[in-house]
Amino acid sequence: YPLPTTALAGPDQSLCADSTILNANIPTIGTGLWTLVSGTGTIANPNSPTTNVTGLSLGANTFQWAITNGTCPPSLDTVLVFVNAPATPAFAGSDQTVCEDSTILNANTPVVGAGLWTLVSGTGTITNPLSPTSAVTGLSVGTNTFQWTITSGTCPQSSDMIIITVFPQPTTAEAGPDQTILIPIAFMSANTPVIGTGSWTLVSGSATINDPFDPNTQISDLTMGTHVFRWSISN
Repeated sequence: YPLPTTALAGPDQSLCADSTILNANIPTIGTGLWTLVSGTGTIANPNSPTTNVTGLSLGANTFQWAITNGTCPPSLDTVLVFVNAPATPAFAGSDQTVCEDSTILNANTPVVGAGLWTLVSGTGTITNPLSPTSAVTGLSVGTNTFQWTITSGTCPQSSDMIIITVFPQPTTAEAGPDQTILIPIAFMSANTPVIGTGSWTLVSGSATINDPFDPNTQISDLTMGTHVFRWSISN
């Protein structure tokens, strides 16, 4: 008998399904036969070099393609079919509103797969892109968008995004100089905010603030004694 054709079981496969097509060579001399070496899998047509196989288990599944001819030693080759588990669905965390140029991201930790942070828009330096709770610095005023992506082998990746909105610090409040008056009416002289919105509140004493949002509002109904007013600028 002539020696059988050298067996070639095909390249190893990495997939995200429980079935695939094996892809061995067609024997010129001899007859081929697929067998399961390890793992699981049902071979639809063991004598076909391009048979379908179903019921693969997660992880490694090994199949052997053997070509035999008479009493000659068989030619053997194996193929590894690795089945990846689907990636954990990604959750980038709740959107954030901050008043600083840094914050802590808060994505979910993958049960299956590995996560990676990327900057989508805006600015920001991700301290540890592989950590779901990485710090991020250098945020710009306005919206900054980051994406958390979880991948597992050849399985489809799962992604989610978070928006971090940064507000600028409000203008420093200046309520104006203290006043000593002889009539029950006063006029305030606070600064006009460049950033944010100002408002007057009565801290102590009694009076009527005519327009709480006007830095130069009139104060009326003042009585004798001390009256304290606060000018607050918020953003």
